[in-house]
Amino acid sequence: MKQTTLHRTETNVSRILAKSGSISFMMNVAGVGLAVLMQVVLARLLGVVSYGYYAFVMTVITFVAFPANLGFDTAIVRFVSSYKADQLWGEVKGLLRRANQLTLLVSLVLMGISGVVIYVMYRNSGGEFYYTFLTSLLIIPLMATATLRQSSLLALKEVLVAQLPEKVLRPVFCIVILYAYTVLFHVKAGAFEAMVIFVGSMLLSYLFGAWVLNRKLTPHTKGHPHRFQTKHWLSESTSLMVNSGMYLILGQLSVVMIGMMHGTSESGIFSAAVRIATMVSFAITSINMIAAPMISESYAKGDMKQMQKVCTLSGRSGFAFAGLVFLTILLLGQWILGLFGEEFKAGTTALILLSLSHLVHSYCGQSGTVMTMTGQQRASSRILMISTVLNVAFNLLLIPSLGMIGAAMANLLSTAFCYFSMMFKVKRSMQIVTGVWMPGRTGSKS
Repeated sequence: MKQTTLHRTETNVSRILAKSGSISFMMNVAGVGLAVLMQVVLARLLGVVSYGYYAFVMTVITFVAFPANLGFDTAIVRFVSSYKADQLWGEVKGLLRRANQLTLLVSLVLMGISGVVIYVMYRNSGGEFYYTFLTSLLIIPLMATATLRQSSLLALKEVLVAQLPEKVLRPVFCIVILYAYTVLFHVKAGAFEAMVIFVGSMLLSYLFGAWVLNRKLTPHTKGHPHRFQTKHWLSESTSLMVNSGMYLILGQLSVVMIGMMHGTSESGIFSAAVRIATMVSFAITSINMIAAPMISESYAKGDMKQMQKVCTLSGRSGFAFAGLVFLTILLLGQWILGLFGEEFKAGTTALILLSLSHLVHSYCGQSGTVMTMTGQQRASSRILMISTVLNVAFNLLLIPSLGMIGAAMANLLSTAFCYFSMMFKVKRSMQIVTGVWMPGRTGSKS
C-alpha cells in the first residue's frame, strides 16, 4: 500500500512537471526567440552606437529597478503557494495589496533619486544618451509591479498567462511599433525613440497582465477580508531581495563595467552575447517556474521525497536541453551574433564562455531555488555575497586588458563558485541532491 502511494505521488509529480513544464518551456522558447529577434531588430535599426546606448541604459535601469519590489516577487511565490494550500485567501489578498503599495512607493522614490543623478551627471551633454536615460525611468514602476503580477500567477500555477505578457506580447508590441514608426515616418530610429517605444510596449503588456490576474484571483478571494502580516512579509522579502540583487549583479554587472571601461559600443556587443547565452539555461529557468511552488509545498508538508523527485526530474530535463543549446552555440555562435550586425561577431569568444557559465548553472539544477523556498536565504546570501565580490574583483582585474573576454571569464568563475557551493550546501544540510547525476541519496523526511 505504501509502495502504491509512493508510486502514485511520483507519477503525479512527473505529470505536473511534464504538463506545466512543457507549457512553461514552450512559452520560454517563444519568449527567448522573440527577445533575441527584438534585439536583432533594434541592433540593425539603431546601429552599433545607438544600440550601445540603449543596451547600456537598459542594463543600468535594471539594476536601479530591482530593489523596487523589495523582494516581494520571490516572497509571493513562496507565501501564496503555502497560503493557497491552506485556503488562506485573506492572507493572499493582504500580501498582494501590501506588496503593490510598497513597490509603487519605492519605485517613485527611486525614479526621483535617479532623475536627479542623471540630470547632474549628463545635463550638459544633452543629446540622445541623456534623453534615453531620462525616459528609461518610466520602466521602474512598470517592471517592478509586473514581476509581482507574474509571481502571483505562477504561485497560482497559471503558467501560460503568467508569462504571456512579458515573454510574448511585450516584444511583439515593441517590434511592430518600432517597424511602423520607421516605415510611416521614414526616419532612422535612435536609442531615445526605441526607449519610448519599449516603455509603451511595457505599459500595454502590463495592463493585459493586470486584467488577467484580476480574473483569475477574484473567484477565490471574493468575500474574504484582507489580512496583513506586513512585518513578517517584509522581513522575509528583504532578505530575498538581497539574494535577487546579487543574482542580478552576477548576470549583468559586466555589461555596465565594460561600458565604463571600454565604451558603450563594446558594451552593446557584449550585451548581445549575454542575451544569446541565456538560451543555454532557459530550460531550467522555465521548469523552475513550476518547480519553485512545488518545492515550497513539499517542504511545508515535510515531504522530502517529493521534493527530491521534483529536483531530479527538473534538473535532468533542464540540463539535457542546456547541453544541446551549448553545442549549437559552439558551432553557430559567430553566425548568430552576425545577425545583429557584422561588428557583433567580435563577441564570439565571450559568447562561448558565457554559455559555459549557463551550462554550469543548469548542471547544478534547483540548488538556489531549494534554498530560497525552504527558508535558507541567509545561507544562500553568504554564498552569493562571496560570488559577487569575486565577480567584481575578476572584472576589475580582467576587463582592462581582455575586454569582453575578461568579463566573460569573470562571469564563468564566479558563477561556477556560486552554484557548486549551493549544490553542496543543499546536499549537506537537507540530503537533497540537486546536481545532475550527482551521487547521493534521496532526502528523508525531517
